Amino acid sequence: MADDLSNHPDNELIQSLPSLIAGLESCKNIISNQSSTSESKSNAWSKVLKTIEMIANFAKNEISRDPLGASGAVDLIVQFMQLNDTQSYDSIDYQCLRALANFCINSDVNRQRILDSGGINSVLVCLKKQKNLESIRGACAVLLNAGLQYDRVNSEIIKLDGIIALSNLLEPENILKKYVENIDIARTTVYFATRVLLNLIGIDEGKSKCATTEVITALTHLLSYASSDNATNEDVDIIENVVEILESIAIDSDEVQQILVKDKLFYSLLDFLEHSKPPEGCGQRIDKIYGESKAAALKVIVSTTMSDKNMDPLFDDTIILNRLLNWLELGPERDDLQMCAALSLGNLARSDTHCIKLVHDIHIVEPLANVLKTSSNVKVQHAAISALKNLSIAAENKDIIGSSGIIGATSPLLEKDTVQPVQFVVVGIFKHLSSQNVKNSLKIILGENQNDVERPLTRLLNLIKRTDDLPIRSEGTRILVNLVKNMWVENPHTVLEGTPVSSLRSELNRQEVVLPLANMIIESKYPILQNEGIIALTLLIMDDSAGSGDSNPALNILTTTNECEEISDNTTSQTIVHSVVNDEMIPSNSSTVATQQEHSSISPLLKSLLDMILSERDKYADEIKCNVCLLLEKSVKASCGTRKQYLKESILPPLTSLLEQTQLPDKFKSAIERIVKCLN
Repeated sequence: MADDLSNHPDNELIQSLPSLIAGLESCKNIISNQSSTSESKSNAWSKVLKTIEMIANFAKNEISRDPLGASGAVDLIVQFMQLNDTQSYDSIDYQCLRALANFCINSDVNRQRILDSGGINSVLVCLKKQKNLESIRGACAVLLNAGLQYDRVNSEIIKLDGIIALSNLLEPENILKKYVENIDIARTTVYFATRVLLNLIGIDEGKSKCATTEVITALTHLLSYASSDNATNEDVDIIENVVEILESIAIDSDEVQQILVKDKLFYSLLDFLEHSKPPEGCGQRIDKIYGESKAAALKVIVSTTMSDKNMDPLFDDTIILNRLLNWLELGPERDDLQMCAALSLGNLARSDTHCIKLVHDIHIVEPLANVLKTSSNVKVQHAAISALKNLSIAAENKDIIGSSGIIGATSPLLEKDTVQPVQFVVVGIFKHLSSQNVKNSLKIILGENQNDVERPLTRLLNLIKRTDDLPIRSEGTRILVNLVKNMWVENPHTVLEGTPVSSLRSELNRQEVVLPLANMIIESKYPILQNEGIIALTLLIMDDSAGSGDSNPALNILTTTNECEEISDNTTSQTIVHSVVNDEMIPSNSSTVATQQEHSSISPLLKSLLDMILSERDKYADEIKCNVCLLLEKSVKASCGTRKQYLKESILPPLTSLLEQTQLPDKFKSAIERIVKCLN
């Protein structure tokens, strides 16, 4: 049968398909007939082998695949695999698998035919038996080609527990070590298996089914073996797939991250990142793949340290902890390890206990500071700063971190507008270090080095003024709140490190500081942030160094109504957030009430404060409303002349109405009454 067709050109072979299929049907009947002799069955199998081999070769040509699929060949091939399940003709399986793999190249129609015929199940049965290397490779090729961008097949593979069968192939002992004499075919087989798994994790169910100890263990074992010193370019292709699978299933899976730590597989990832190298003399493509694979492995390592349940086991593992600490000391030539160590240690520093131990017992601040000072890699700088930010949350760590020179070292990074994430983390460090800490507040206000081009406070104020990033602006303003609170806790006659507190207060009680505080009250959607601004402005406005006229920056803003009014002092000019139009700043030298009455609008800041007082109770807590009242009370007391008259005309009517019409909590009512009394 096959001998008559072997020399026919493709078009003649297509025309001969009906007789070819008929011949296979005849052979199938002989093989499945229990009364057939062994000799007749053997002859039939021989004809089947030759014919299917020819079909497999024929299916390499794209023009042949549609007619072959339509001929009924797929059903017959699958049936022969099922019949061979008890006969164990290895060559039959191999040729059947070759044919099926070639049928479904770029053909969704044939992929569906294989699925409908039960072919996926037959392929997996063959794969699970692991009869011989060629059949294993053929089975992987079918699963790969059939499932390529065709999730119906992939869903069937998952349903039939194909993930476990494929993961067994990844264990080095089962393929790569077992078939050393045929290592090229073995590598191809494992490569195909990893590619199939990549297809499967594209489905949510596939990703979840890969989150098992068996699969993760096989992947990490394969990564270690494929990245050994004698690795080849083909091994790198396998490594690329393995790391991509691990990255996909581990990044967002606590379950996988815990498996990596619990089963001691985390060490393999650390080894790969630190020690593995691309093959000598490899080309640019391989070198690039290796670099990308290491970057992906780094992400898996860092994400694993983010798992809450891994935090204590990893921190308590002295081998891992010391290894990460050693990576910090390696210098810029291994900035990948420095970045990984800094990010990982920062993730482990998410509890006060760990933070304090890392700083006080392990002395991690100096190595992190050295990384920051010696590295020019922005990603590494960001990693080191992020770790220091977490460490600076604990009150016990603030003095040690502040004394390490971090404030001065990170201050210039506030100028790097092209890397806002770095700016945001630096702002975070300043916020944590200055919270209830006078020493660090001094370093921010005055700087740490007399040779500094600009003080940290100046850089911070410039950043707040020019940035469009709301989180940076809000968090930066919260630093100003900390600075104000800390300086107003101290006696104004005290001298701190050679500078009188009164001078430090003057550094803060100026336009550039007051304006961001006012804007936070006006802009923010979060009452807690508005309240912080209110408290800081209250301290500033009641300070003895603040005057009652234009020299009082807070009063200046409180009585500014022009939409685009620029409020200037001797050093700077800034613009407040505005909500009203067609008005001017209240002239401080005005002497008539009539002039005041021409200005029906009120300042944006004063409007926001009144809105808070008059708002529904569930929007602002009574405590916040009382703080607003205190700010207004102190503002009235600090004002005089036309400014006081302006405040009276702006706030007395709504407050009087509120007292008359509403049942108010006693504390809030008393706060309003004090304002009214001051105005009268």
